[in-house]
Amino acid sequence: MKRKIYYISIVVATILLAFGYGMYYYYAPPRVLKPYHIAKNNDDTIRVAYIGDSWAFFHLPYDKRISDSLSNKLNRPAKVSSMGFCGQSSKEVYRYFFDNPEMVTFLSKGYDYCIITVGINDANKKMSPNYYKQSMACIIQFFLANQITLILLEIPDYDIEKMYRWEIPSRKLLRRFSRLVNGTPINCKQEFRHALDELLSEKGYGDKVSIIRYRKWNNNYAKDLKDYYNEDGIHLNDKGYDKLDSCIVETCVKLQKRTANEKD
Repeated sequence: MKRKIYYISIVVATILLAFGYGMYYYYAPPRVLKPYHIAKNNDDTIRVAYIGDSWAFFHLPYDKRISDSLSNKLNRPAKVSSMGFCGQSSKEVYRYFFDNPEMVTFLSKGYDYCIITVGINDANKKMSPNYYKQSMACIIQFFLANQITLILLEIPDYDIEKMYRWEIPSRKLLRRFSRLVNGTPINCKQEFRHALDELLSEKGYGDKVSIIRYRKWNNNYAKDLKDYYNEDGIHLNDKGYDKLDSCIVETCVKLQKRTANEKD
């Protein structure tokens, strides 16, 4: 009997340790990894990477449209290339820079600018704002080390409550656990926006990266959900991408002009 209790105790302890380690890995922000070198292209083409979560993944059909718009504004060739991973958090996207062969190959093509769209899944999974903040710090350091100009998309005003309601029971249970662990409310978009602002201020990144504020293109919640989003209230429709991309083009043009003025 004592031996049976001993073996049961070992099994229970092993399960608890495995669960504890799994939860720690899940909730812990990433550690900074040494950036590898990304070669530059020396031709006349302006290259822009659009990287992140499902918003980047679903941007693929619009790459040519935004490339043509940017080229017309700059009077020179421009190429926008998207790569996104549906459902992935900021930490997971950052890890893909090193662990995902497709992403490594994508980055190796060389870019002048990089648009980063992450955070929606952090907020959906009820991760802590600090998880998002530290992940963004890692992402920013990676691109600054490669002298690629970053354009960050502030977390948009999507329907986070609907996203929570539509979760399957097991995931909703996990989200409730996450809320308890991280003290994150269901609608935590603003907390994550504040976390990004804190990072930019604390690290002095304000003059090194650009940020497209959600209110610049997504400032009327009810109307924008109807006009710019799909039925799920989470992903952009054609009109939504057109609106967002116009802001991205405007930002790239301003940055390019600023660079030209600095060289003069």
